Amino acid sequence: MKRVLILLLAPVFFAVSCNNNQLEPETKPLPKLLSLIPKAGYSGTEVIISGYGFTEPLTVSVDGKEATVKSVSDDRISAIMPDHALGEVNVSVTTGGVTLEGLSFRYAEKVPEEGLSITSYQPASGIEGDVISIMGAMFSTDKAKNTVTINGKTAVVEKANETRLMVVLPDNPAGDYPFVVTVGGKTVTGPSFTYNVKPELTVFSVTPNTGTAGDVVILNGMCFGETPEDNKVTINGTEATVLTASYSALSIVIPENPRGSYPVVVTVGEKTVEGPSFLYVAKSHTYTVKTMSGSAGRAADVTTIVDGASTVAKFRQPRGVVFLPDGRLAIFDNGNNAIRFMNLATWEVENSSVAAKSMLNAAWRGSLNGDWIYMASKGNNRIVRYNYKTDAAEIVTTNMSGTSPMDICFDADGNGYVLVRDGSKAIFKAEGGDFANMTTFTTFTKGPLAMQFAPDGNLIVSTQGCQIIGVKPTGEQFVIAGIEDAKADDPGTPGEPLTAKFGSNLFGLTVNSDGDIFVADDSFKVIKLITLGEKGYEDAVVSTIAGASGQKAKTDGVGAEARFDSPGEIRMAPSGKMLIVTEYNAFTIREIVID
Repeated sequence: MKRVLILLLAPVFFAVSCNNNQLEPETKPLPKLLSLIPKAGYSGTEVIISGYGFTEPLTVSVDGKEATVKSVSDDRISAIMPDHALGEVNVSVTTGGVTLEGLSFRYAEKVPEEGLSITSYQPASGIEGDVISIMGAMFSTDKAKNTVTINGKTAVVEKANETRLMVVLPDNPAGDYPFVVTVGGKTVTGPSFTYNVKPELTVFSVTPNTGTAGDVVILNGMCFGETPEDNKVTINGTEATVLTASYSALSIVIPENPRGSYPVVVTVGEKTVEGPSFLYVAKSHTYTVKTMSGSAGRAADVTTIVDGASTVAKFRQPRGVVFLPDGRLAIFDNGNNAIRFMNLATWEVENSSVAAKSMLNAAWRGSLNGDWIYMASKGNNRIVRYNYKTDAAEIVTTNMSGTSPMDICFDADGNGYVLVRDGSKAIFKAEGGDFANMTTFTTFTKGPLAMQFAPDGNLIVSTQGCQIIGVKPTGEQFVIAGIEDAKADDPGTPGEPLTAKFGSNLFGLTVNSDGDIFVADDSFKVIKLITLGEKGYEDAVVSTIAGASGQKAKTDGVGAEARFDSPGEIRMAPSGKMLIVTEYNAFTIREIVID
Protein backbone atom coordinates (compact mmCIF):
# COMPACT_ATOMS: atom_id res chain seq x y z
CA MET A 1 0.00 0.00 0.00
CA LYS A 2 2.80 2.40 0.82
CA ARG A 3 4.45 1.68 -2.47
CA VAL A 4 1.29 2.59 -4.35
CA LEU A 5 1.02 5.95 -2.49
CA ILE A 6 4.56 6.88 -3.29
CA LEU A 7 4.00 6.18 -6.96
CA LEU A 8 0.84 8.25 -6.99
CA LEU A 9 2.53 11.25 -5.34
CA ALA A 10 5.61 11.21 -7.56
CA PRO A 11 3.98 13.02 -10.53
CA VAL A 12 2.66 15.69 -8.21
CA PHE A 13 6.10 16.34 -6.77
CA PHE A 14 7.60 16.48 -10.21
CA ALA A 15 5.00 18.97 -11.33
CA VAL A 16 5.57 21.22 -8.32
CA SER A 17 9.30 21.18 -8.92
CA CYS A 18 8.87 22.25 -12.53
CA ASN A 19 6.50 25.13 -11.61
CA ASN A 20 8.97 26.48 -9.06
CA ASN A 21 11.67 26.74 -11.78
CA GLN A 22 9.39 28.91 -14.08
CA LEU A 23 8.74 31.61 -11.38
CA GLU A 24 12.39 32.57 -11.16
CA PRO A 25 12.96 36.28 -12.45
CA GLU A 26 14.11 36.80 -16.06
CA THR A 27 17.05 39.10 -17.15
CA LYS A 28 15.65 42.02 -19.35
CA PRO A 29 17.84 43.01 -22.40
CA LEU A 30 19.43 46.56 -22.54
CA PRO A 31 17.58 49.15 -24.75
CA LYS A 32 18.91 49.52 -28.28
CA LEU A 33 18.29 51.72 -31.34
CA LEU A 34 17.82 50.02 -34.70
CA SER A 35 16.51 52.54 -37.26
CA LEU A 36 14.87 55.93 -37.97
CA ILE A 37 12.32 56.34 -40.77
CA PRO A 38 12.29 58.54 -42.79
CA LYS A 39 15.96 59.44 -42.81
CA ALA A 40 15.39 62.92 -44.32
CA GLY A 41 12.78 65.63 -44.08
CA TYR A 42 12.20 69.07 -42.61
CA SER A 43 11.02 70.72 -39.42
CA GLY A 44 7.72 69.13 -38.38
CA THR A 45 8.38 65.77 -40.05
CA GLU A 46 7.06 62.79 -38.03
CA VAL A 47 9.65 60.00 -37.67
CA ILE A 48 9.49 56.41 -36.31
CA ILE A 49 12.44 55.25 -34.23
CA SER A 50 12.65 51.42 -34.01
CA GLY A 51 14.54 49.41 -31.40
CA TYR A 52 13.72 47.64 -28.14
CA GLY A 53 13.83 48.17 -24.43
CA PHE A 54 12.11 51.61 -24.58
CA THR A 55 10.43 52.72 -21.36
CA GLU A 56 8.97 56.00 -20.18
CA PRO A 57 9.97 58.63 -19.23
CA LEU A 58 11.79 59.03 -22.53
CA THR A 59 13.26 61.97 -24.51
CA VAL A 60 14.39 62.30 -28.11
CA SER A 61 17.12 64.90 -28.81
CA VAL A 62 18.16 66.38 -32.16
CA ASP A 63 21.63 67.91 -31.82
CA GLY A 64 20.71 68.72 -28.22
CA LYS A 65 17.28 70.14 -29.09
CA GLU A 66 14.32 68.15 -27.75
CA ALA A 67 11.81 66.68 -30.20
CA THR A 68 8.12 66.28 -29.43
CA VAL A 69 7.39 62.59 -28.53
CA LYS A 70 3.91 61.52 -29.66
CA SER A 71 3.91 57.86 -28.49
CA VAL A 72 6.20 55.21 -26.99
CA SER A 73 6.11 51.37 -26.97
CA ASP A 74 8.71 48.77 -26.06
CA ASP A 75 10.11 48.74 -29.59
CA ARG A 76 8.86 51.94 -31.27
CA ILE A 77 8.90 55.74 -30.72
CA SER A 78 6.88 58.30 -32.73
CA ALA A 79 8.39 61.84 -32.62
CA ILE A 80 8.07 65.24 -34.41
CA MET A 81 11.35 66.75 -35.60
CA PRO A 82 12.03 70.25 -34.16
CA ASP A 83 13.14 73.36 -36.10
CA HIS A 84 16.71 73.09 -37.32
CA ALA A 85 18.99 74.42 -40.03
CA LEU A 86 19.48 72.36 -43.17
CA GLY A 87 22.01 69.51 -42.97
CA GLU A 88 22.85 66.24 -41.23
CA VAL A 89 22.06 66.00 -37.51
CA ASN A 90 22.51 63.37 -34.74
CA VAL A 91 19.45 61.88 -33.08
CA SER A 92 19.66 60.36 -29.59
CA VAL A 93 17.17 58.73 -27.21
CA THR A 94 17.36 58.81 -23.43
CA THR A 95 15.35 56.03 -21.72
CA GLY A 96 15.72 54.29 -18.37
CA GLY A 97 18.64 56.52 -17.48
CA VAL A 98 20.59 55.45 -20.58
CA THR A 99 21.30 57.69 -23.61
CA LEU A 100 21.36 55.83 -26.92
CA GLU A 101 23.04 57.28 -30.02
CA GLY A 102 23.87 56.25 -33.55
CA LEU A 103 20.94 57.53 -35.59
CA SER A 104 21.04 60.52 -37.99
CA PHE A 105 18.54 62.63 -39.87
CA ARG A 106 19.07 65.04 -42.79
CA TYR A 107 17.16 68.35 -42.81
CA ALA A 108 16.27 69.37 -46.38
CA GLU A 109 14.16 72.01 -48.14
CA LYS A 110 10.46 71.38 -47.86
CA VAL A 111 8.95 70.47 -51.21
CA PRO A 112 5.86 72.62 -51.63
CA GLU A 113 2.65 70.90 -52.26
CA GLU A 114 1.07 71.71 -55.59
CA GLY A 115 -1.68 74.25 -55.11
CA LEU A 116 -2.83 77.82 -55.81
CA SER A 117 0.23 79.91 -56.73
CA ILE A 118 1.41 83.03 -58.64
CA THR A 119 4.73 82.81 -60.43
CA SER A 120 5.07 85.83 -62.74
CA TYR A 121 3.39 88.64 -64.72
CA GLN A 122 3.43 89.62 -68.37
CA PRO A 123 4.29 92.48 -68.62
CA ALA A 124 5.83 93.17 -65.21
CA SER A 125 4.78 96.84 -65.16
CA GLY A 126 1.98 99.03 -66.42
CA ILE A 127 -0.61 101.71 -65.67
CA GLU A 128 -4.35 101.84 -65.07
CA GLY A 129 -6.31 100.13 -67.89
CA ASP A 130 -3.48 97.88 -69.08
CA VAL A 131 -4.28 94.16 -69.51
CA ILE A 132 -1.86 92.00 -67.50
CA SER A 133 -1.37 88.21 -67.61
CA ILE A 134 -0.89 86.57 -64.20
CA MET A 135 0.89 83.19 -64.50
CA GLY A 136 0.57 80.52 -61.84
CA ALA A 137 -1.33 77.32 -60.97
CA MET A 138 -4.73 76.11 -59.76
CA PHE A 139 -6.68 79.14 -60.96
CA SER A 140 -10.37 78.57 -61.66
CA THR A 141 -11.35 78.25 -65.31
CA ASP A 142 -14.48 80.18 -64.37
CA LYS A 143 -13.23 83.79 -64.39
CA ALA A 144 -15.95 84.86 -61.94
CA LYS A 145 -14.53 82.52 -59.29
CA ASN A 146 -11.12 84.26 -59.31
CA THR A 147 -10.87 87.37 -57.13
CA VAL A 148 -7.83 89.51 -57.99
CA THR A 149 -6.72 92.60 -56.02
CA ILE A 150 -3.65 94.85 -56.04
CA ASN A 151 -2.97 97.45 -53.33
CA GLY A 152 -6.51 96.84 -52.10
CA LYS A 153 -8.09 97.65 -55.51
CA THR A 154 -10.02 94.95 -57.41
CA ALA A 155 -8.86 94.06 -60.93
CA VAL A 156 -11.41 92.90 -63.52
CA VAL A 157 -10.70 89.33 -64.71
CA GLU A 158 -11.26 89.12 -68.48
CA LYS A 159 -10.08 85.55 -69.18
CA ALA A 160 -9.09 82.58 -67.02
CA ASN A 161 -7.63 79.09 -67.23
CA GLU A 162 -5.78 76.94 -64.71
CA THR A 163 -2.39 78.62 -65.31
CA ARG A 164 -3.21 82.15 -66.51
CA LEU A 165 -5.49 85.03 -65.58
CA MET A 166 -5.87 88.07 -67.83
CA VAL A 167 -6.85 91.11 -65.74
CA VAL A 168 -7.38 94.86 -66.27
CA LEU A 169 -5.24 97.03 -63.96
CA PRO A 170 -7.26 99.20 -61.54
CA ASP A 171 -6.16 102.78 -60.66
CA ASN A 172 -3.18 102.98 -58.28
CA PRO A 173 -0.36 105.44 -57.54
CA ALA A 174 3.03 104.77 -59.07
CA GLY A 175 4.88 102.16 -57.00
CA ASP A 176 5.39 98.43 -56.43
CA TYR A 177 2.52 96.24 -55.18
CA PRO A 178 1.87 92.45 -55.18
CA PHE A 179 -1.18 90.84 -56.83
CA VAL A 180 -3.40 88.83 -54.46
CA VAL A 181 -5.56 86.02 -55.91
CA THR A 182 -8.34 84.21 -54.04
CA VAL A 183 -9.91 81.00 -55.42
CA GLY A 184 -12.33 78.78 -53.48
CA GLY A 185 -11.44 80.21 -50.09
CA LYS A 186 -7.67 79.94 -50.67
CA THR A 187 -5.58 83.11 -51.05
CA VAL A 188 -2.08 83.51 -52.46
CA THR A 189 0.15 86.62 -52.74
CA GLY A 190 2.47 86.98 -55.72
CA PRO A 191 5.62 88.97 -56.39
CA SER A 192 5.56 92.77 -56.74
CA PHE A 193 4.14 94.44 -59.82
CA THR A 194 5.29 97.94 -60.83
CA TYR A 195 2.83 100.73 -61.48
CA ASN A 196 4.41 103.26 -63.82
CA VAL A 197 3.78 107.01 -63.73
CA LYS A 198 0.61 107.90 -65.58
CA PRO A 199 1.10 109.94 -68.75
CA GLU A 200 -0.24 113.23 -67.37
CA LEU A 201 1.23 116.73 -67.22
CA THR A 202 4.22 116.47 -64.90
CA VAL A 203 7.48 118.36 -64.33
CA PHE A 204 10.16 115.92 -63.17
CA SER A 205 13.17 118.21 -62.97
CA VAL A 206 14.61 121.66 -63.65
CA THR A 207 18.14 121.63 -65.05
CA PRO A 208 20.05 123.48 -63.74
CA ASN A 209 17.93 124.24 -60.69
CA THR A 210 19.93 127.28 -59.55
CA GLY A 211 20.92 130.45 -61.36
CA THR A 212 19.85 134.00 -62.12
CA ALA A 213 17.43 135.85 -64.39
CA GLY A 214 18.28 135.38 -68.06
CA ASP A 215 19.61 131.85 -67.66
CA VAL A 216 18.21 129.19 -70.00
CA VAL A 217 17.09 126.02 -68.23
CA ILE A 218 15.41 122.77 -69.30
CA LEU A 219 12.20 121.45 -67.77
CA ASN A 220 11.96 117.66 -68.07
CA GLY A 221 8.57 115.98 -67.75
CA MET A 222 5.70 114.68 -69.85
CA CYS A 223 2.57 115.82 -71.64
CA PHE A 224 3.95 119.26 -72.46
CA GLY A 225 2.50 121.07 -75.46
CA GLU A 226 4.30 120.41 -78.73
CA THR A 227 4.81 124.13 -79.51
CA PRO A 228 6.09 126.93 -77.22
CA GLU A 229 2.73 128.73 -77.46
CA ASP A 230 0.94 125.69 -75.98
CA ASN A 231 2.81 126.05 -72.66
CA LYS A 232 2.68 128.74 -70.02
CA VAL A 233 5.51 128.71 -67.45
CA THR A 234 5.65 130.97 -64.40
CA ILE A 235 8.08 131.33 -61.49
CA ASN A 236 6.87 133.21 -58.42
CA GLY A 237 4.02 134.55 -60.57
CA THR A 238 6.36 135.95 -63.23
CA GLU A 239 5.99 134.43 -66.70
CA ALA A 240 9.03 132.87 -68.34
CA THR A 241 9.73 132.83 -72.07
CA VAL A 242 9.36 129.35 -73.59
CA LEU A 243 11.99 128.90 -76.31
CA THR A 244 11.39 125.31 -77.46
CA ALA A 245 8.83 122.63 -76.65
CA SER A 246 8.34 118.90 -77.03
CA TYR A 247 6.26 116.22 -75.32
CA SER A 248 8.97 115.66 -72.66
CA ALA A 249 11.02 118.87 -72.46
CA LEU A 250 10.72 122.66 -72.42
CA SER A 251 13.55 125.17 -72.64
CA ILE A 252 12.76 128.47 -70.91
CA VAL A 253 14.43 131.78 -70.05
CA ILE A 254 14.40 132.45 -66.29
CA PRO A 255 12.46 135.66 -65.55
CA GLU A 256 13.46 138.35 -63.05
CA ASN A 257 12.73 137.55 -59.39
CA PRO A 258 14.21 138.33 -55.96
CA ARG A 259 16.75 135.88 -54.57
CA GLY A 260 15.06 132.83 -53.13
CA SER A 261 13.57 129.49 -54.07
CA TYR A 262 10.32 129.32 -56.05
CA PRO A 263 8.46 126.40 -57.67
CA VAL A 264 8.18 126.26 -61.47
CA VAL A 265 4.51 126.17 -62.53
CA VAL A 266 3.47 124.85 -65.97
CA THR A 267 0.04 125.20 -67.56
CA VAL A 268 -1.01 123.27 -70.68
CA GLY A 269 -4.63 123.76 -71.71
CA GLU A 270 -6.74 123.61 -68.55
CA LYS A 271 -4.18 121.56 -66.61
CA THR A 272 -1.73 123.31 -64.24
CA VAL A 273 0.99 121.53 -62.26
CA GLU A 274 3.70 122.67 -59.86
CA GLY A 275 7.16 121.29 -60.45
CA PRO A 276 10.47 121.43 -58.53
CA SER A 277 11.81 124.76 -57.32
CA PHE A 278 14.35 127.01 -58.99
CA LEU A 279 16.80 128.75 -56.65
CA TYR A 280 17.69 132.34 -57.55
CA VAL A 281 21.25 132.93 -56.35
CA ALA A 282 23.57 135.89 -56.43
CA LYS A 283 24.72 136.68 -59.92
CA SER A 284 28.28 135.80 -60.76
CA HIS A 285 30.29 139.00 -60.51
CA THR A 286 33.72 140.25 -61.43
CA TYR A 287 35.50 142.17 -58.66
CA THR A 288 38.03 144.68 -59.96
CA VAL A 289 40.34 146.32 -57.42
CA LYS A 290 41.58 149.89 -58.06
CA THR A 291 43.56 152.35 -55.94
CA MET A 292 41.45 155.51 -55.58
CA SER A 293 43.70 157.72 -53.51
CA GLY A 294 46.76 157.86 -51.31
CA SER A 295 50.44 157.06 -51.45
CA ALA A 296 52.98 155.91 -48.91
CA GLY A 297 54.11 158.84 -46.77
CA ARG A 298 54.09 157.82 -43.15
CA ALA A 299 57.67 156.59 -43.03
CA ALA A 300 59.04 159.75 -44.63
CA ASP A 301 56.74 162.19 -42.86
CA VAL A 302 54.83 160.97 -39.82
CA THR A 303 52.41 163.91 -39.85
CA THR A 304 51.64 163.78 -43.55
CA ILE A 305 48.16 165.00 -44.41
CA VAL A 306 47.86 166.15 -48.01
CA ASP A 307 44.67 166.95 -49.93
CA GLY A 308 44.30 166.87 -53.67
CA ALA A 309 43.98 164.51 -56.62
CA SER A 310 44.28 160.75 -56.48
CA THR A 311 48.04 160.62 -56.93
CA VAL A 312 48.69 163.61 -54.66
CA ALA A 313 46.58 163.00 -51.57
CA LYS A 314 48.17 161.38 -48.56
CA PHE A 315 46.73 159.65 -45.50
CA ARG A 316 48.10 158.28 -42.26
CA GLN A 317 46.44 154.98 -41.39
CA PRO A 318 42.94 155.52 -42.80
CA ARG A 319 40.30 153.40 -41.04
CA GLY A 320 36.53 153.90 -41.22
CA VAL A 321 34.52 155.37 -44.09
CA VAL A 322 30.95 156.67 -44.41
CA PHE A 323 29.05 157.38 -47.64
CA LEU A 324 27.36 160.80 -47.57
CA PRO A 325 24.14 161.71 -49.41
CA ASP A 326 25.93 164.54 -51.26
CA GLY A 327 28.13 162.10 -53.21
CA ARG A 328 31.20 162.33 -50.99
CA LEU A 329 33.01 159.73 -48.93
CA ALA A 330 33.99 160.61 -45.35
CA ILE A 331 37.29 158.94 -44.41
CA PHE A 332 38.47 158.60 -40.81
CA ASP A 333 42.19 159.38 -41.05
CA ASN A 334 43.16 157.51 -37.90
CA GLY A 335 46.82 158.57 -37.72
CA ASN A 336 46.05 162.25 -38.38
CA ASN A 337 42.95 162.39 -36.12
CA ALA A 338 41.08 163.95 -39.02
CA ILE A 339 38.00 163.45 -41.16
CA ARG A 340 38.89 163.59 -44.84
CA PHE A 341 36.37 163.95 -47.65
CA MET A 342 36.65 162.41 -51.13
CA ASN A 343 34.53 163.44 -54.10
CA LEU A 344 33.53 160.02 -55.48
CA ALA A 345 33.10 161.43 -58.99
CA THR A 346 36.63 162.90 -59.23
CA TRP A 347 38.45 161.10 -56.38
CA GLU A 348 39.59 164.53 -55.20
CA VAL A 349 40.37 164.62 -51.44
CA GLU A 350 39.90 167.56 -49.05
CA ASN A 351 40.22 167.98 -45.28
CA SER A 352 37.21 169.58 -43.61
CA SER A 353 37.43 168.23 -40.06
CA VAL A 354 38.86 171.22 -38.20
CA ALA A 355 36.14 171.10 -35.55
CA ALA A 356 36.60 167.40 -34.79
CA LYS A 357 40.39 167.20 -34.97
CA SER A 358 41.05 168.12 -31.33
CA MET A 359 38.45 165.65 -30.06
CA LEU A 360 39.61 162.55 -31.93
CA ASN A 361 42.32 160.08 -31.06
CA ALA A 362 42.53 157.12 -33.45
CA ALA A 363 39.05 157.24 -34.98
CA TRP A 364 38.08 153.69 -35.99
CA ARG A 365 34.65 152.95 -37.53
CA GLY A 366 31.33 154.76 -37.40
CA SER A 367 27.99 155.52 -39.06
CA LEU A 368 25.86 158.32 -40.41
CA ASN A 369 22.73 159.21 -38.43
CA GLY A 370 20.87 162.19 -39.88
CA ASP A 371 23.41 164.93 -40.58
CA TRP A 372 25.83 163.57 -37.97
CA ILE A 373 28.78 161.26 -38.53
CA TYR A 374 29.29 159.21 -35.35
CA MET A 375 32.84 157.93 -34.77
CA ALA A 376 34.38 155.53 -32.27
CA SER A 377 37.45 157.36 -31.01
CA LYS A 378 39.41 154.33 -29.87
CA GLY A 379 42.50 156.11 -28.56
CA ASN A 380 40.70 158.20 -25.92
CA ASN A 381 37.70 155.90 -25.29
CA ARG A 382 34.96 158.26 -26.40
CA ILE A 383 32.24 158.75 -28.97
CA VAL A 384 32.53 161.85 -31.17
CA ARG A 385 30.02 163.10 -33.70
CA TYR A 386 30.53 165.53 -36.56
CA ASN A 387 27.91 167.45 -38.58
CA TYR A 388 29.09 167.27 -42.17
CA LYS A 389 26.82 170.16 -43.17
CA THR A 390 27.75 172.69 -40.47
CA ASP A 391 31.30 171.55 -39.60
CA ALA A 392 30.25 171.25 -35.94
CA ALA A 393 31.65 168.54 -33.65
CA GLU A 394 30.63 167.21 -30.23
CA ILE A 395 31.87 164.68 -27.71
CA VAL A 396 28.90 162.37 -27.17
CA THR A 397 30.26 160.38 -24.25
CA THR A 398 33.55 160.07 -22.38
CA ASN A 399 32.62 157.42 -19.82
CA MET A 400 34.11 154.47 -21.74
CA SER A 401 37.50 154.16 -20.06
CA GLY A 402 39.42 150.99 -20.96
CA THR A 403 36.84 149.70 -23.41
CA SER A 404 38.42 150.46 -26.81
CA PRO A 405 35.27 151.50 -28.72
CA MET A 406 35.73 150.41 -32.35
CA ASP A 407 32.38 150.79 -34.08
CA ILE A 408 29.04 152.60 -33.90
CA CYS A 409 25.83 151.90 -35.81
CA PHE A 410 22.10 152.60 -35.65
CA ASP A 411 19.04 150.40 -36.16
CA ALA A 412 15.90 151.34 -38.09
CA ASP A 413 14.33 152.80 -34.95
CA GLY A 414 17.20 155.20 -34.27
CA ASN A 415 18.73 153.23 -31.39
CA GLY A 416 22.51 153.49 -31.21
CA TYR A 417 24.96 150.61 -30.68
CA VAL A 418 28.58 150.86 -29.57
CA LEU A 419 31.01 147.98 -30.05
CA VAL A 420 33.91 147.66 -27.61
CA ARG A 421 36.67 145.15 -28.16
CA ASP A 422 38.45 145.25 -24.79
CA GLY A 423 37.17 145.04 -21.23
CA SER A 424 33.62 143.74 -21.32
CA LYS A 425 33.90 142.62 -24.98
CA ALA A 426 30.37 143.83 -25.54
CA ILE A 427 27.97 145.80 -27.65
CA PHE A 428 26.11 148.51 -25.73
CA LYS A 429 22.72 149.88 -26.72
CA ALA A 430 21.69 153.54 -26.51
CA GLU A 431 17.89 153.73 -26.61
CA GLY A 432 16.79 156.53 -28.93
CA GLY A 433 20.44 157.50 -29.44
CA ASP A 434 20.93 158.48 -25.77
CA PHE A 435 24.58 157.51 -25.37
CA ALA A 436 24.68 158.86 -21.81
CA ASN A 437 22.48 155.99 -20.64
CA MET A 438 23.72 152.90 -22.45
CA THR A 439 22.86 149.32 -21.44
CA THR A 440 24.58 146.06 -22.32
CA PHE A 441 23.00 144.59 -25.47
CA THR A 442 25.16 141.44 -25.79
CA THR A 443 28.62 140.18 -24.79
CA PHE A 444 31.19 137.94 -26.48
CA THR A 445 33.83 135.44 -25.39
CA LYS A 446 36.21 136.88 -28.02
CA GLY A 447 36.56 140.58 -28.68
CA PRO A 448 34.13 141.95 -31.30
CA LEU A 449 35.74 143.97 -34.10
CA ALA A 450 33.10 145.35 -36.50
CA MET A 451 29.34 145.32 -36.96
CA GLN A 452 26.53 146.25 -39.34
CA PHE A 453 22.79 145.59 -39.51
CA ALA A 454 21.50 143.17 -42.15
CA PRO A 455 18.21 143.79 -44.02
CA ASP A 456 16.43 141.24 -41.80
CA GLY A 457 17.17 143.33 -38.67
CA ASN A 458 19.88 141.08 -37.26
CA LEU A 459 23.21 142.63 -36.32
CA ILE A 460 26.23 141.03 -38.05
CA VAL A 461 29.46 141.04 -36.01
CA SER A 462 33.03 139.91 -36.68
CA THR A 463 35.18 138.75 -33.76
CA GLN A 464 38.77 138.05 -32.81
CA GLY A 465 37.63 134.44 -32.44
CA CYS A 466 37.73 134.03 -36.24
CA GLN A 467 33.95 133.98 -36.58
CA ILE A 468 31.07 135.94 -38.07
CA ILE A 469 28.22 136.05 -35.56
CA GLY A 470 24.62 137.17 -35.92
CA VAL A 471 22.81 138.92 -33.07
CA LYS A 472 19.01 138.97 -33.00
CA PRO A 473 17.10 142.08 -31.79
CA THR A 474 16.74 140.27 -28.45
CA GLY A 475 20.53 140.06 -28.05
CA GLU A 476 20.57 136.30 -28.70
CA GLN A 477 23.60 135.22 -30.74
CA PHE A 478 24.03 132.63 -33.49
CA VAL A 479 27.14 131.68 -35.47
CA ILE A 480 26.91 132.48 -39.17
CA ALA A 481 30.32 131.27 -40.33
CA GLY A 482 33.67 130.14 -39.02
CA ILE A 483 35.09 127.84 -36.35
CA GLU A 484 36.06 129.58 -33.12
CA ASP A 485 39.81 130.20 -32.85
CA ALA A 486 40.52 128.00 -35.91
CA LYS A 487 42.64 130.66 -37.60
CA ALA A 488 43.07 129.75 -41.26
CA ASP A 489 42.03 130.77 -44.75
CA ASP A 490 39.58 128.04 -45.74
CA PRO A 491 36.11 128.46 -47.35
CA GLY A 492 35.01 125.12 -45.95
CA THR A 493 32.37 122.94 -47.59
CA PRO A 494 30.03 124.87 -49.93
CA GLY A 495 26.67 125.25 -48.21
CA GLU A 496 28.19 124.55 -44.79
CA PRO A 497 29.48 127.93 -43.56
CA LEU A 498 30.23 126.58 -40.09
CA THR A 499 33.09 124.57 -41.65
CA ALA A 500 34.80 127.72 -43.02
CA LYS A 501 37.83 129.28 -41.33
CA PHE A 502 38.81 132.95 -41.07
CA GLY A 503 41.63 135.02 -39.67
CA SER A 504 41.46 136.80 -36.32
CA ASN A 505 41.87 140.36 -37.68
CA LEU A 506 38.44 140.87 -39.24
CA PHE A 507 38.43 144.65 -38.83
CA GLY A 508 35.80 145.40 -41.44
CA LEU A 509 32.54 143.94 -42.70
CA THR A 510 29.58 145.17 -44.72
CA VAL A 511 26.22 143.75 -45.75
CA ASN A 512 24.46 144.31 -49.09
CA SER A 513 20.73 144.62 -49.71
CA ASP A 514 20.39 140.84 -50.14
CA GLY A 515 22.04 140.11 -46.79
CA ASP A 516 25.33 138.85 -48.28
CA ILE A 517 28.30 139.68 -46.05
CA PHE A 518 31.66 141.03 -47.27
CA VAL A 519 34.56 140.65 -44.83
CA ALA A 520 38.01 142.27 -44.84
CA ASP A 521 40.32 139.54 -43.54
CA ASP A 522 43.53 141.37 -42.65
CA SER A 523 45.11 138.18 -41.29
CA PHE A 524 45.29 136.68 -44.79
CA LYS A 525 45.10 139.88 -46.92
CA VAL A 526 41.90 138.89 -48.72
CA ILE A 527 38.29 140.02 -49.12
CA LYS A 528 35.75 137.28 -48.46
CA LEU A 529 32.08 136.95 -49.32
CA ILE A 530 29.40 135.00 -47.46
CA THR A 531 26.59 134.42 -49.98
CA LEU A 532 23.18 133.42 -48.65
CA GLY A 533 21.84 130.03 -49.71
CA GLU A 534 18.32 128.72 -50.10
CA LYS A 535 17.98 128.60 -46.30
CA GLY A 536 19.68 131.93 -45.71
CA TYR A 537 22.88 131.86 -43.65
CA GLU A 538 22.28 128.20 -42.69
CA ASP A 539 23.51 126.96 -46.09
CA ALA A 540 25.51 130.02 -47.14
CA VAL A 541 28.65 129.73 -49.27
CA VAL A 542 31.97 131.31 -48.24
CA SER A 543 34.35 132.44 -50.99
CA THR A 544 37.27 134.79 -51.63
CA ILE A 545 36.45 137.54 -54.13
CA ALA A 546 39.71 139.51 -54.15
CA GLY A 547 43.31 139.02 -53.09
CA ALA A 548 45.47 135.96 -52.62
CA SER A 549 45.87 134.23 -49.29
CA GLY A 550 48.83 135.53 -47.30
CA GLN A 551 50.32 137.44 -50.25
CA LYS A 552 50.89 140.96 -48.97
CA ALA A 553 51.29 143.66 -51.64
CA LYS A 554 49.63 146.77 -53.11
CA THR A 555 48.58 145.52 -56.54
CA ASP A 556 45.44 146.43 -58.46
CA GLY A 557 43.73 143.79 -60.57
CA VAL A 558 40.72 141.53 -61.01
CA GLY A 559 39.80 139.10 -58.24
CA ALA A 560 42.71 136.85 -57.30
CA GLU A 561 45.13 139.01 -59.32
CA ALA A 562 44.78 141.86 -56.83
CA ARG A 563 46.90 142.11 -53.69
CA PHE A 564 46.25 143.85 -50.37
CA ASP A 565 48.62 145.15 -47.74
CA SER A 566 46.40 145.74 -44.71
CA PRO A 567 42.67 145.74 -45.48
CA GLY A 568 40.79 147.27 -42.55
CA GLU A 569 37.46 148.91 -43.28
CA ILE A 570 35.13 147.69 -46.05
CA ARG A 571 31.84 149.40 -46.99
CA MET A 572 29.23 148.76 -49.67
CA ALA A 573 28.21 151.83 -51.69
CA PRO A 574 24.48 152.66 -51.71
CA SER A 575 24.39 151.63 -55.39
CA GLY A 576 25.45 148.09 -54.49
CA LYS A 577 28.02 148.20 -57.30
CA MET A 578 31.12 149.33 -55.43
CA LEU A 579 33.01 148.49 -52.25
CA ILE A 580 35.45 150.80 -50.48
CA VAL A 581 38.43 149.22 -48.68
CA THR A 582 40.86 151.21 -46.56
CA GLU A 583 44.47 150.02 -46.26
CA TYR A 584 45.66 151.46 -42.96
CA ASN A 585 49.33 150.51 -43.31
CA ALA A 586 49.47 151.19 -47.05
CA PHE A 587 47.93 154.65 -46.53
CA THR A 588 45.52 154.15 -49.43
CA ILE A 589 41.83 154.01 -50.28
CA ARG A 590 40.94 151.09 -52.58
CA GLU A 591 37.82 150.60 -54.68
CA ILE A 592 36.34 147.22 -55.68
CA VAL A 593 34.07 147.60 -58.70
CA ILE A 594 31.35 144.92 -58.90
CA ASP A 595 30.49 144.07 -62.53
